Amino acid sequence: MSYEFHCDADPSLIDSFVIKQEQNTLFQCTPWAQIKENWDHMFTCVTEDDKTVGTALVLIRKMPLGTVLFYVPRGPVMDYHNEALVKFYLQHLTAEAKKAHAIALRFDPAVLSKKYAYKDRSEPHEAQNTDVIDLLKKCGAEHKGYTVRIEESTQPRFNAEMDVTDDYREHLEHKTAKCIRASEHKGIEIYEGPEYIHDFEVAMHYTEVRKQVALRNEEYFAHMMKVYGDHAICMVTKLNFTKQLKKLSDAIAEETNALAQEGLKKKEKSALKQQLQNDQKEYDRLQKDYEREGKEEVITCGILAVYNDSLMELFYMGNNPDYLRMYSSYLLYAKCLDRCVELDIHHCSFGGVEGTLDDGLTLFKSNWIMNVEEYIGEFNICLNRPMYRAFDQLYPFLLKTAAKLRGKK
Repeated sequence: MSYEFHCDADPSLIDSFVIKQEQNTLFQCTPWAQIKENWDHMFTCVTEDDKTVGTALVLIRKMPLGTVLFYVPRGPVMDYHNEALVKFYLQHLTAEAKKAHAIALRFDPAVLSKKYAYKDRSEPHEAQNTDVIDLLKKCGAEHKGYTVRIEESTQPRFNAEMDVTDDYREHLEHKTAKCIRASEHKGIEIYEGPEYIHDFEVAMHYTEVRKQVALRNEEYFAHMMKVYGDHAICMVTKLNFTKQLKKLSDAIAEETNALAQEGLKKKEKSALKQQLQNDQKEYDRLQKDYEREGKEEVITCGILAVYNDSLMELFYMGNNPDYLRMYSSYLLYAKCLDRCVELDIHHCSFGGVEGTLDDGLTLFKSNWIMNVEEYIGEFNICLNRPMYRAFDQLYPFLLKTAAKLRGKK
């Protein structure tokens, strides 16, 4: 038995291998190379007796002075407890990196250090796969450590996910289920399809304004939809003022008439009065929103998700801050999870989170029977240390500054 390295692997073979692994990730499936079109790429694999035993989508970033960076996002995908395989693959990837004048080979395997329910975050959890870290160090890789902040690594080390069951709605917290129902009651409607990508970009722009940064643009989102095709989901929620005002007006009339009826029990009358008060308050507020907007309909939220046979990734969500009371984000998360059930997908990733697990976005995600995944972290095999150090220290700062400058424009 012997291993063979291939730097021009068949994309379909890579995808079929990745999807079947515990380390299944969209960042190692070959369409991701099309998404990262500003990077060059290599589709590599290792075979043993003609059987694929490891794969790696390598992204190649051009750097100054004719150098490049080799980066394997959430990979390579292989058995990290097979020392011979790990050594063989990294040796050949390093050799390819050297030939291309790379300053480093960077990778962050989809190998877990810990996984636990968010509600158990304060309890001690023993780190797993420490032997994998030791092996990678033995292969010459430098471990960036157990980073906490998103900005400390190329990919977040902490990830939020949900193990989706067919009856997941029955296990949601009361507050979450109530918010989903409230969104539907408030007249929020869902629209789905690639034709709504502009509306989705509008929803994302609300987030850009709030954070004063520039995120992805409409062209990027449209490209994602084209690359992933039927495996991409674009949903937006809208509020039609005329329809909802009519609905509230009818409800107010019915409640007023009901209160005028004789024989009402005290408890019933009290409930009706409260409902009438709530509907009248919402009607007045909605009327003011309508006058301020000056249009029939407003976009309240948007989400873009991608999936393969066993994993869904909720990539982007944008929220209109003026209509958070409509709970549109709850409705869209529920619809994506419903789609997981329909497709028999049991793993839904909500994306990276801060390792402090206490920021606003994490708290929202925690409403969904959320688990925390802690990966073992990022590794670098340095090939040009002076260039690598400059890149590692300056590049994140430059990216962040550029985004803020674009956001201010």
